[in-house]
Amino acid sequence: MLKVKILFSICALLATSLVSAQTWSLGGAAIYGDDIGEPGIHARGYFNSKNGKTCFGPEFSRFIKSTETINGHEVSKQLSEVNFNLHYIIELKEEWGFYPLIGLNMSFEKEEIKDDLGEVEVESKDVFGANLGAGIHRMGEKWIFFAEYDHLFSDLSQNSYLIGAFYTFGKTTEHE
Repeated sequence: MLKVKILFSICALLATSLVSAQTWSLGGAAIYGDDIGEPGIHARGYFNSKNGKTCFGPEFSRFIKSTETINGHEVSKQLSEVNFNLHYIIELKEEWGFYPLIGLNMSFEKEEIKDDLGEVEVESKDVFGANLGAGIHRMGEKWIFFAEYDHLFSDLSQNSYLIGAFYTFGKTTEHE
């Protein structure tokens, strides 16, 4: 029930932000998670404040399935994450910005364990958590290139490293 309330709150915040946002951005990145030990793909959609100092929105990451042998059993893990992050942009110099980030996370892990007889046991975890991290970006006319680090605090805790770009729609300010 708590998960439903949290998701409802996030949706309400998203709907409210559509009204107050001056611009919005869509982008993608390559991501690496150190606990799963695999790269993945990342997509984000952000709403940007009118002053260009804050941006926030949903993100989705999917990591490549990891497979290893533990005590003679083949163990495969698939991990997906849904985040809702907030950035506060600090302008370093023209076209460069630094941002701390904070956010909420929902992780979905599926683990398959194959025994010696070929039988497969499947375990799934849906875990709620929080993100804390930082990033740096370089702005172009409408494109923004970024590098980012965040740490996930949850039962599926890991460090994530991202490199990507996003495109901004709408009238931009110099801080965006």
